[in-house]
Amino acid sequence: MADSLMEVYWEYVFPLYPFLIPAEMKTEYMKIWTGHSLEYDENMLMCTLNVIFALASQLADFVPPTEREASADAFFSRAKGLFQFNLWDTGSAGLIQCLLLMAQYLQSTDSAHQCWIVTGLAIRNAQSLGLHLPQNIARLRSFQEQQLARKIWHGCILMDRVISMTFGRPAMISKASSGAVPLPVAVDDEYIPSGCSKEGSQPPDRPSMMAFYAKSLELYEIMNDVLLSLYKPISDDHAEDVHNFYFDNVASEGERTIFELDRSLTRWTRSLLPHLRWDSSTVSTNPIFYRQSIVLRARFLHVRMLLFRPTLSKYCAVRDNATTGPSISTNDSFPHRVALQCSIICVKAAQESIQIIYNNVPADGTGGPLPAWWYNILCSYRLSPVSYFEVLTYPDVYTSATVLIAGRLCSAILAEVTETSIAQSWDYALEVLRKYQSYSTSARRCVAALEILYEQVAFEGLLPTNHMPSHEIGANASAVNDMSFGEGMNAAILDSFEFPDFQDMSWLNSVPSNLF
Repeated sequence: MADSLMEVYWEYVFPLYPFLIPAEMKTEYMKIWTGHSLEYDENMLMCTLNVIFALASQLADFVPPTEREASADAFFSRAKGLFQFNLWDTGSAGLIQCLLLMAQYLQSTDSAHQCWIVTGLAIRNAQSLGLHLPQNIARLRSFQEQQLARKIWHGCILMDRVISMTFGRPAMISKASSGAVPLPVAVDDEYIPSGCSKEGSQPPDRPSMMAFYAKSLELYEIMNDVLLSLYKPISDDHAEDVHNFYFDNVASEGERTIFELDRSLTRWTRSLLPHLRWDSSTVSTNPIFYRQSIVLRARFLHVRMLLFRPTLSKYCAVRDNATTGPSISTNDSFPHRVALQCSIICVKAAQESIQIIYNNVPADGTGGPLPAWWYNILCSYRLSPVSYFEVLTYPDVYTSATVLIAGRLCSAILAEVTETSIAQSWDYALEVLRKYQSYSTSARRCVAALEILYEQVAFEGLLPTNHMPSHEIGANASAVNDMSFGEGMNAAILDSFEFPDFQDMSWLNSVPSNLF
């Protein structure tokens, strides 16, 4: 069982989050069975292995879906029992690696707050070792140690960006600090000699698995720029200038415009190596590279939705021009037309995101090439007392589905993205969520929440009730309290969801707390 779980980790988890040195970890793992003395601290090693088993249990095809959560929880409970951390001691690379893996696992649970704390511990310990300073890393004896230090530090940055976005809180690591340490080189660990100061090199005929990690880090920095620039508390409800209303032309220091951010995304896409590019005609020759290409595409679409969603929200909010001033109601104005195109791009990105997941969910319940299931369903952003971002949602089916609802609000969007196309994407989204119901109750709650959301938006008069999607949603919005959702849930559950005001489009940028 242990061997099988380790194989799952190396095949499915490590290629996306390469926080360890495979050869060293595999050697230490074998020593446990043979009884040889260990190079690593035994407690930390056993703790790390149990976290690995917990992660692998969530993804292992040989563990029945109904047993995965309990199996993972058992391993993680053991890891917590073995974890020894003293606030007064200096950390170690092994401690930071273990904390990063713990944070990664906690993303798949309801313990989002613990994920926030564990990520913070990893960052502080990395900083205490000086991993945020390039000169300290340059002094390390071997290139292998330098590469590991880079991977660990940038792993802290990656988790910091994701979890800060999750809670809508400021990131611990500044933009300047994140860019100070060079990215890990695109050389696989097997081609980096141990104890040698000479930099390893990747064979020219063999693409590097590490290239994915570097491109992911670049993409997450663009995502961070999007959040810093576009998701800030501003009062533009009564903006008299149509340019400022849609695009907030005057950017503060360190912020970027939507056009600059889109250019960065375009350049990032063009910089992808061939084995990391994905399109619908991609043939799976190497399962790891194929999965990496799909994950990168999904992450790119997520960032693209984040980039254009504020504009979509504003465009939909003034679609009837009933609550805005004369300048904003000028439909032929340049910013209005640009806002329309941004909204269309956002809806199409949502459709492609759903399509990728729908096309790659294996019918037999196996893992397949998709990201871990918890990324596909709902890793939501919560609003806290110290937050300064709007509430957002992670790259998931729920997010994409809410964008579809927003797209259906505007006839101008429907003129290019047809209602039939949006209805089909909606059906695909709910079908995917239903497939994931055996993994997590979050998927079941998402189905109910989306159906309730659609009905309530229609009930408020925002959507035409005679053009509802083809699944089980009731045809008459006024009958919402008598509606069955086809999942053993009825409209009584409506009272348990804390939706925002349906009239001001805030539902597009928020997630009901009951989905957690």
